[in-house]
Amino acid sequence: MNRTIPVLLLVCSSLLLMPTSAHASNASNSDRQLALQTIGSALSLDAAELEQIEITDIYRSRHNGVLHVYYRQRLDGIPIINAPGNLNLTSDGRLLSNHSRLLTALDQRNPARTPLLAADQAVLALAADRNLPAVSALQSLDSAGEARRFLQPLLSQEPIKANLVYRVEDDQLRLAWAVEINSMHVDNNWWHGWVDSQSGRVLAVENWVNDASYRVFEIPKEAPMDGPETLAVDPENAVASPLGWHDDGSTQFTDTRGNNVLAQEDTDANNGGGRRPDGGAGLLFDFPLDLATQNPPQYEDFAISNLFYWNNIVHDVLYQYGFDEVSGNFQTNNFGLGGNGNDAVRADAQDGSSTNNANFGTPPDGSAPRMQMFVWTGASPAVLAIDSPPAIAGDYTAAPAGFGTPIDATGIAGTLELVSDGSGNPTEGCAALVDFTAGNIAVVDRGSCEFGAKGVNAQNAGAIGMIVINNAAGNGTISMGAGAQGGNVSIPAAMIGNDDGQIIRAELGGVISGSLSNPNGPGLDRDSDLDAGVIAHEYGHGLSNRLTGGPASTSCLFGAEQQGEGWSDYLALVFTHEAGDTADTPRGVGRYLIFQENNPVAGIRPFPYTRDMSVNPLTYGDIVSAGQAGSPISIPHGVGTVWNTMLWDMYWNLIDKHGYDPDIYNGTGGNNIATQTVVDGLKLQPCGPTFVTSRNALLDADLANNGGANECEIWEAFARRGVGFSASDGGSPNTLAVTESFDLPPQCAPLQEVFLVDGFEDLPPQ
Repeated sequence: MNRTIPVLLLVCSSLLLMPTSAHASNASNSDRQLALQTIGSALSLDAAELEQIEITDIYRSRHNGVLHVYYRQRLDGIPIINAPGNLNLTSDGRLLSNHSRLLTALDQRNPARTPLLAADQAVLALAADRNLPAVSALQSLDSAGEARRFLQPLLSQEPIKANLVYRVEDDQLRLAWAVEINSMHVDNNWWHGWVDSQSGRVLAVENWVNDASYRVFEIPKEAPMDGPETLAVDPENAVASPLGWHDDGSTQFTDTRGNNVLAQEDTDANNGGGRRPDGGAGLLFDFPLDLATQNPPQYEDFAISNLFYWNNIVHDVLYQYGFDEVSGNFQTNNFGLGGNGNDAVRADAQDGSSTNNANFGTPPDGSAPRMQMFVWTGASPAVLAIDSPPAIAGDYTAAPAGFGTPIDATGIAGTLELVSDGSGNPTEGCAALVDFTAGNIAVVDRGSCEFGAKGVNAQNAGAIGMIVINNAAGNGTISMGAGAQGGNVSIPAAMIGNDDGQIIRAELGGVISGSLSNPNGPGLDRDSDLDAGVIAHEYGHGLSNRLTGGPASTSCLFGAEQQGEGWSDYLALVFTHEAGDTADTPRGVGRYLIFQENNPVAGIRPFPYTRDMSVNPLTYGDIVSAGQAGSPISIPHGVGTVWNTMLWDMYWNLIDKHGYDPDIYNGTGGNNIATQTVVDGLKLQPCGPTFVTSRNALLDADLANNGGANECEIWEAFARRGVGFSASDGGSPNTLAVTESFDLPPQCAPLQEVFLVDGFEDLPPQ
């Protein structure tokens, strides 16, 4: 096919398509024909060329009737996987949006026609690239062909899949094996990679497991800091869970299993069927909790029950906003309503494969995802006590690191010294220290290397302890993980907030003496299974991955600008919004797990979420330096923070206009409108979204749902943070060379300002 295909198609036709994917749909045959004709007309395709277009998904959102169509090209019947398109039609057949990455002149892009590398060799190549256990052979489950399956329990507890695809690389078509290895029992990862079928080179790899770090009790309580645990009675939603939470249509469970989630412990990290608490015939899951004296293993039954409860809550609420069967939600039984079943969330409590984190692995619709929740090892806040000079003497709160010698009541005492490693950013301590005084306490800036590496460099220079100054504005701290080298650190280490750090830094030209101690000694560990923010965040990865690009693909959130962490943070905030919150209420993420529950601006993000720009000043331009030395914006979590800062502003703009409704399921307030807009925006945006294309999808969602009534509230939220009318995303999700703009479109710009003079309205001078 050598015709020219526009990158962005703006057509309005009455046509449809025959899906070639196996994904079930609620679209009618007339819908399909309409879509097929629309694609053919828009691309000026003849019948033979249209045969090379594959519809991967087609479905209608029940609440607004929008038809979502996802398609891609094929060459010789083999799909081209990273040049997709998606078409969105209103309920009456009008074009809402059409995004296309389809290619022209396929035969001129040097496509190989026959693989030289066998499928099993491709699997072994990806396994070696990911440092998985070395194996010599695979057991084949299929005869030769374009789709193969293999067994090798050392690599995957599930069949390994390898399918022939074409992948676009440098504008050329590479015939590749798409390989899927679920190695979560080995390294907590679920690898999806592409191996060149000619050279054996691994072209690209993605991980279907998303990492994060966060914390619940009964909705909307975020964590134990928000009040005591309570007994929720019959919390299921009859629309989303018609058989309740413990019945999948074939089995009635009495433990923490059901149609939407299977929750169990996984302390031995084998990803198997771990122990589950049983509620008996009465389904009474009433287990004791004593956070004052117990470590996580001692309240395991409570933790699993809480994890089961919150997964079901998030499932049931999101169902009301259109994350349902046809759009790829997580259920064993879809009750004949479309989509592919047998994919309830496998939620592992107190997973023993890691600490101080949580993750969610999202395969395509019909394959079950896995949520892994880890114990957070930490200590109660330590104290950095400054003795002199008198001007800064006093106690400063410090967060102990997750490595090094635990900080006890005795602690360490000495002189504080700012480090230099001789580099362009010398105070980050990322290399061997220069001229450091042995026996002093090293003061290090947070920056571009792992905390464990900083600790090793300080220790090697003779430091007796390390104080890290957070580089994010405010006085918050984060949990410092060990990284690759932290296991070699034997000195105590802790972090202080940026505000306190700058007070101390100002005096480091002279002699500062002090001590680092923890009067309470190391505290009890904390469990992410008790934090709703963490659970909702992780579930959010499943939402954004299943909806972007259609449920048959979970590979559309890619590039340096992808905002997956931002959508997940949005859900964490929405599910834990309390009626007394305001637009200026700072919402820190992860405060409970890092022992900062009493500090509202603390958390594991560079800034708390608030519409107050004096507290959270983030704008689009801040992602330009993401991941660079000295930048508080990391990839992907920092980039996601910038995105959700804008979503959160939009959320409050809509509450200002429509009010707040505490009914998170069926309310009509601005908060409900905002969440509906976010969910539909995920469905409407293109594969490989950027801030600009995702903003446009939110506007499209409001047009479809509300006739564009909230257009200016959405524009204002994004324009004040730099994604205004003239903002540019650089043309690709793979670049951070973005240009921010704070302007509004003409229809939302104020026509004139009105001034009050002596109590009377007066127009500005012309």
